[in-house]
Amino acid sequence: MAKQILRLNEIIKNLEQNSEGIYSQEFSNNSQEKEIAMRTAIADIDYNDYLFEISRNHSIPVMDREVSLALNNVPKNSIILDLGGCWGWHWRNIKRQRPDVKVVIVDLVHQNFIHAKKLLGDLINDQIILVHGDATKLPFNKNTFDLVWTVQTFQHIPDFKLAVKESHRVLISNGGKFINYSLNRTSLIEYLYKILNKKYHIKGEMDSFYLERASEDQKELIKNIFGAKVCSRFTEILFKPELKFYHSGKMNSILGVIDSWLSGSFFILGWFARQQSFMVGKND
Repeated sequence: MAKQILRLNEIIKNLEQNSEGIYSQEFSNNSQEKEIAMRTAIADIDYNDYLFEISRNHSIPVMDREVSLALNNVPKNSIILDLGGCWGWHWRNIKRQRPDVKVVIVDLVHQNFIHAKKLLGDLINDQIILVHGDATKLPFNKNTFDLVWTVQTFQHIPDFKLAVKESHRVLISNGGKFINYSLNRTSLIEYLYKILNKKYHIKGEMDSFYLERASEDQKELIKNIFGAKVCSRFTEILFKPELKFYHSGKMNSILGVIDSWLSGSFFILGWFARQQSFMVGKND
Protein backbone atom coordinates (compact mmCIF):
# COMPACT_ATOMS: atom_id res chain seq x y z
CA MET A 1 0.00 0.00 0.00
CA ALA A 2 2.82 2.44 0.87
CA LYS A 3 4.46 1.75 -2.49
CA GLN A 4 1.13 2.39 -4.23
CA ILE A 5 0.78 5.77 -2.49
CA LEU A 6 4.31 6.72 -3.56
CA ARG A 7 3.46 5.72 -7.16
CA LEU A 8 0.27 7.81 -7.09
CA ASN A 9 2.16 10.82 -5.74
CA GLU A 10 4.64 10.45 -8.59
CA ILE A 11 1.76 10.29 -11.10
CA ILE A 12 0.12 13.54 -9.95
CA LYS A 13 3.15 15.56 -8.85
CA ASN A 14 3.43 17.57 -12.08
CA LEU A 15 -0.31 18.02 -12.61
CA GLU A 16 -2.48 20.95 -11.60
CA GLN A 17 -5.56 20.25 -9.47
CA ASN A 18 -8.51 22.64 -9.68
CA SER A 19 -11.16 23.46 -7.09
CA GLU A 20 -13.33 20.59 -8.39
CA GLY A 21 -10.62 18.07 -7.55
CA ILE A 22 -9.81 17.40 -11.22
CA TYR A 23 -6.18 17.22 -12.34
CA SER A 24 -4.98 18.49 -15.71
CA GLN A 25 -2.00 18.70 -18.04
CA GLU A 26 -1.18 21.30 -20.64
CA PHE A 27 -1.88 19.91 -24.09
CA SER A 28 -3.06 20.82 -27.58
CA ASN A 29 -4.86 18.36 -29.84
CA ASN A 30 -5.56 19.66 -33.34
CA SER A 31 -6.26 16.26 -34.89
CA GLN A 32 -9.39 15.76 -32.74
CA GLU A 33 -10.54 19.36 -32.58
CA LYS A 34 -13.98 18.69 -34.10
CA GLU A 35 -14.54 15.70 -31.88
CA ILE A 36 -13.62 17.62 -28.74
CA ALA A 37 -16.14 20.33 -29.67
CA MET A 38 -18.84 17.72 -30.34
CA ARG A 39 -18.22 15.81 -27.12
CA THR A 40 -18.05 19.03 -25.10
CA ALA A 41 -21.51 19.98 -26.40
CA ILE A 42 -22.82 16.54 -25.40
CA ALA A 43 -21.23 16.85 -21.95
CA ASP A 44 -22.98 20.19 -21.41
CA ILE A 45 -26.34 18.36 -21.34
CA ASP A 46 -27.90 17.48 -17.97
CA TYR A 47 -28.69 13.78 -17.50
CA ASN A 48 -31.20 12.33 -15.04
CA ASP A 49 -30.23 8.68 -15.52
CA TYR A 50 -26.60 8.08 -16.41
CA LEU A 51 -26.85 4.32 -16.78
CA PHE A 52 -29.80 4.63 -19.17
CA GLU A 53 -27.78 7.00 -21.37
CA ILE A 54 -24.81 4.65 -21.27
CA SER A 55 -26.99 1.69 -22.27
CA ARG A 56 -27.79 3.41 -25.56
CA ASN A 57 -24.14 3.17 -26.62
CA HIS A 58 -22.64 0.31 -24.61
CA SER A 59 -23.86 -2.94 -23.12
CA ILE A 60 -23.54 -2.46 -19.37
CA PRO A 61 -23.77 -6.20 -18.50
CA VAL A 62 -21.16 -7.07 -21.13
CA MET A 63 -18.68 -4.42 -20.06
CA ASP A 64 -19.25 -5.06 -16.35
CA ARG A 65 -18.09 -8.63 -16.96
CA GLU A 66 -15.13 -7.42 -19.02
CA VAL A 67 -14.12 -5.14 -16.15
CA SER A 68 -14.41 -8.03 -13.69
CA LEU A 69 -12.21 -10.23 -15.89
CA ALA A 70 -9.61 -7.47 -16.11
CA LEU A 71 -9.65 -6.81 -12.35
CA ASN A 72 -9.26 -10.52 -11.63
CA ASN A 73 -5.98 -10.46 -13.53
CA VAL A 74 -4.16 -7.48 -12.04
CA PRO A 75 -1.85 -7.81 -9.01
CA LYS A 76 -2.67 -6.51 -5.56
CA ASN A 77 -2.36 -2.72 -5.18
CA SER A 78 -2.33 -2.19 -8.93
CA ILE A 79 -2.81 1.17 -10.61
CA ILE A 80 -4.90 1.16 -13.79
CA LEU A 81 -4.84 3.83 -16.49
CA ASP A 82 -8.18 4.28 -18.28
CA LEU A 83 -7.68 6.30 -21.46
CA GLY A 84 -10.77 8.10 -22.72
CA GLY A 85 -12.71 7.01 -19.64
CA CYS A 86 -15.38 9.73 -20.03
CA TRP A 87 -17.86 9.33 -17.13
CA GLY A 88 -15.79 6.56 -15.54
CA TRP A 89 -18.79 4.24 -15.32
CA HIS A 90 -16.72 1.08 -15.79
CA TRP A 91 -15.27 1.58 -12.31
CA ARG A 92 -18.44 2.38 -10.33
CA ASN A 93 -18.24 -0.98 -8.46
CA ILE A 94 -14.50 -1.02 -7.85
CA LYS A 95 -14.73 -0.45 -4.10
CA ARG A 96 -16.66 -3.71 -3.75
CA GLN A 97 -14.65 -5.62 -6.37
CA ARG A 98 -11.07 -4.49 -5.71
CA PRO A 99 -10.68 -1.98 -2.85
CA ASP A 100 -6.90 -2.28 -3.22
CA VAL A 101 -6.82 -1.00 -6.83
CA LYS A 102 -6.54 2.63 -7.95
CA VAL A 103 -7.67 3.97 -11.33
CA VAL A 104 -6.41 7.06 -13.17
CA ILE A 105 -8.89 8.21 -15.82
CA VAL A 106 -7.62 10.43 -18.64
CA ASP A 107 -10.09 12.17 -20.95
CA LEU A 108 -9.88 14.96 -23.54
CA VAL A 109 -13.10 16.63 -22.39
CA HIS A 110 -13.03 18.34 -19.00
CA GLN A 111 -16.83 18.52 -18.79
CA ASN A 112 -17.06 14.72 -18.85
CA PHE A 113 -15.51 14.69 -15.40
CA ILE A 114 -18.33 16.79 -13.95
CA HIS A 115 -20.60 13.86 -14.80
CA ALA A 116 -18.00 11.36 -13.54
CA LYS A 117 -18.01 13.07 -10.15
CA LYS A 118 -21.80 12.77 -9.93
CA LEU A 119 -21.78 9.12 -11.01
CA LEU A 120 -18.80 7.98 -8.94
CA GLY A 121 -19.24 10.13 -5.85
CA ASP A 122 -16.81 9.42 -3.00
CA LEU A 123 -14.63 7.23 -5.21
CA ILE A 124 -13.13 10.39 -6.75
CA ASN A 125 -9.72 11.15 -5.24
CA ASP A 126 -10.01 8.01 -3.16
CA GLN A 127 -9.77 5.10 -5.59
CA ILE A 128 -10.22 7.12 -8.78
CA ILE A 129 -8.16 10.07 -10.02
CA LEU A 130 -9.46 12.25 -12.88
CA VAL A 131 -6.94 13.79 -15.29
CA HIS A 132 -7.91 16.11 -18.14
CA GLY A 133 -5.34 15.11 -20.71
CA ASP A 134 -4.42 13.52 -24.03
CA ALA A 135 -3.78 9.81 -24.67
CA THR A 136 -1.13 10.65 -27.28
CA LYS A 137 0.83 12.96 -24.93
CA LEU A 138 0.58 11.32 -21.52
CA PRO A 139 2.11 13.31 -18.62
CA PHE A 140 3.37 10.16 -16.87
CA ASN A 141 6.74 8.49 -16.52
CA LYS A 142 7.56 5.17 -18.16
CA ASN A 143 6.90 1.95 -16.22
CA THR A 144 4.07 3.47 -14.18
CA PHE A 145 0.81 1.49 -14.67
CA ASP A 146 -0.10 -2.17 -14.27
CA LEU A 147 -2.89 -2.04 -16.86
CA VAL A 148 -3.83 0.38 -19.63
CA TRP A 149 -7.54 -0.01 -20.41
CA THR A 150 -9.31 1.84 -23.19
CA VAL A 151 -12.83 1.42 -24.59
CA GLN A 152 -13.76 2.85 -28.00
CA THR A 153 -11.22 5.65 -27.64
CA PHE A 154 -8.26 4.70 -29.83
CA GLN A 155 -10.67 4.13 -32.73
CA HIS A 156 -11.11 7.92 -32.81
CA ILE A 157 -7.40 8.79 -32.68
CA PRO A 158 -5.98 9.32 -36.19
CA ASP A 159 -2.47 8.43 -35.00
CA PHE A 160 -3.30 5.01 -33.57
CA LYS A 161 0.37 4.03 -33.52
CA LEU A 162 1.34 6.98 -31.32
CA ALA A 163 -1.44 6.18 -28.83
CA VAL A 164 -0.30 2.55 -28.58
CA LYS A 165 3.35 3.58 -28.18
CA GLU A 166 2.39 5.93 -25.33
CA SER A 167 0.46 3.11 -23.66
CA HIS A 168 3.46 0.81 -24.01
CA ARG A 169 5.77 3.47 -22.56
CA VAL A 170 3.78 4.04 -19.36
CA LEU A 171 3.11 0.34 -18.66
CA ILE A 172 5.31 -1.44 -16.16
CA SER A 173 7.77 -3.90 -17.67
CA ASN A 174 7.38 -7.65 -17.24
CA GLY A 175 3.71 -7.80 -16.34
CA GLY A 176 1.95 -4.67 -17.57
CA LYS A 177 -1.08 -5.32 -19.77
CA PHE A 178 -2.77 -3.33 -22.52
CA ILE A 179 -6.46 -3.88 -23.41
CA ASN A 180 -8.05 -1.87 -26.22
CA TYR A 181 -11.71 -2.18 -27.27
CA SER A 182 -12.85 -0.80 -30.63
CA LEU A 183 -15.88 -1.18 -32.85
CA ASN A 184 -15.60 -4.38 -34.86
CA ARG A 185 -16.01 -4.66 -38.61
CA THR A 186 -19.15 -6.77 -38.24
CA SER A 187 -19.81 -8.85 -41.36
CA LEU A 188 -23.53 -9.24 -40.59
CA ILE A 189 -24.15 -5.50 -40.20
CA GLU A 190 -21.94 -4.66 -43.17
CA TYR A 191 -24.00 -7.04 -45.32
CA LEU A 192 -27.29 -5.56 -44.07
CA TYR A 193 -26.05 -2.07 -44.86
CA LYS A 194 -25.16 -3.20 -48.36
CA ILE A 195 -28.67 -4.59 -48.87
CA LEU A 196 -30.18 -1.34 -47.59
CA ASN A 197 -27.81 0.68 -49.81
CA LYS A 198 -26.32 2.42 -46.75
CA LYS A 199 -22.66 3.28 -46.21
CA TYR A 200 -20.87 1.12 -43.68
CA HIS A 201 -18.02 3.23 -42.31
CA ILE A 202 -14.75 1.35 -41.84
CA LYS A 203 -11.99 3.96 -41.63
CA GLY A 204 -11.65 7.73 -42.01
CA GLU A 205 -13.24 11.04 -41.14
CA MET A 206 -16.96 11.30 -40.37
CA ASP A 207 -18.94 14.48 -39.74
CA SER A 208 -17.62 15.21 -36.26
CA PHE A 209 -14.89 12.66 -35.64
CA TYR A 210 -12.46 10.12 -37.03
CA LEU A 211 -13.39 6.44 -36.81
CA GLU A 212 -11.30 3.37 -37.58
CA ARG A 213 -12.73 -0.04 -36.76
CA ALA A 214 -10.56 -2.82 -35.31
CA SER A 215 -8.44 -4.50 -37.96
CA GLU A 216 -5.67 -7.01 -38.51
CA ASP A 217 -3.38 -4.08 -39.36
CA GLN A 218 -3.95 -2.64 -35.88
CA LYS A 219 -3.35 -6.04 -34.31
CA GLU A 220 -0.05 -6.39 -36.19
CA LEU A 221 0.98 -2.87 -35.19
CA ILE A 222 0.34 -3.63 -31.51
CA LYS A 223 2.30 -6.88 -31.86
CA ASN A 224 5.27 -5.03 -33.34
CA ILE A 225 5.30 -2.36 -30.62
CA PHE A 226 4.98 -4.81 -27.73
CA GLY A 227 6.98 -7.61 -29.32
CA ALA A 228 4.47 -10.13 -28.03
CA LYS A 229 1.44 -12.13 -29.09
CA VAL A 230 -1.82 -10.15 -29.24
CA CYS A 231 -5.07 -11.89 -28.28
CA SER A 232 -8.41 -10.91 -29.83
CA ARG A 233 -11.75 -11.01 -28.02
CA PHE A 234 -15.24 -10.36 -29.42
CA THR A 235 -17.93 -8.71 -27.29
CA GLU A 236 -21.44 -7.23 -27.60
CA ILE A 237 -22.76 -10.04 -29.78
CA LEU A 238 -26.46 -9.24 -29.17
CA PHE A 239 -26.24 -5.50 -28.50
CA LYS A 240 -27.05 -3.70 -31.77
CA PRO A 241 -27.78 0.03 -31.30
CA GLU A 242 -27.28 0.62 -35.04
CA LEU A 243 -30.40 -1.54 -35.51
CA LYS A 244 -32.19 0.23 -32.62
CA PHE A 245 -31.84 -2.87 -30.44
CA TYR A 246 -30.83 -1.48 -27.05
CA HIS A 247 -32.46 -3.85 -24.57
CA SER A 248 -29.43 -6.06 -23.99
CA GLY A 249 -27.44 -2.96 -23.07
CA LYS A 250 -29.49 -2.20 -19.96
CA MET A 251 -28.18 -2.96 -16.51
CA ASN A 252 -29.66 -6.22 -15.14
CA SER A 253 -30.93 -7.20 -18.60
CA ILE A 254 -31.12 -11.01 -18.85
CA LEU A 255 -30.26 -10.72 -22.54
CA GLY A 256 -27.31 -8.57 -21.56
CA VAL A 257 -26.07 -11.19 -19.10
CA ILE A 258 -26.40 -13.87 -21.80
CA ASP A 259 -24.52 -11.54 -24.16
CA SER A 260 -21.72 -11.16 -21.65
CA TRP A 261 -21.22 -14.94 -21.54
CA LEU A 262 -21.29 -15.22 -25.33
CA SER A 263 -18.16 -13.07 -25.49
CA GLY A 264 -14.98 -14.84 -26.46
CA SER A 265 -12.13 -15.36 -28.90
CA PHE A 266 -13.80 -17.79 -31.31
CA PHE A 267 -13.31 -16.22 -34.76
CA ILE A 268 -16.91 -16.84 -35.90
CA LEU A 269 -18.06 -14.41 -33.19
CA GLY A 270 -16.33 -11.72 -35.26
CA TRP A 271 -19.05 -12.05 -37.90
CA PHE A 272 -21.65 -10.82 -35.40
CA ALA A 273 -19.84 -8.93 -32.63
CA ARG A 274 -20.16 -5.17 -32.40
CA GLN A 275 -16.89 -4.84 -30.54
CA GLN A 276 -13.40 -6.36 -30.76
CA SER A 277 -10.63 -6.03 -28.23
CA PHE A 278 -6.89 -6.58 -28.41
CA MET A 279 -4.96 -7.66 -25.32
CA VAL A 280 -1.18 -7.93 -24.97
CA GLY A 281 1.40 -7.99 -22.20
CA LYS A 282 4.56 -5.95 -21.86
CA ASN A 283 7.44 -8.31 -21.29
CA ASP A 284 10.51 -6.15 -21.91
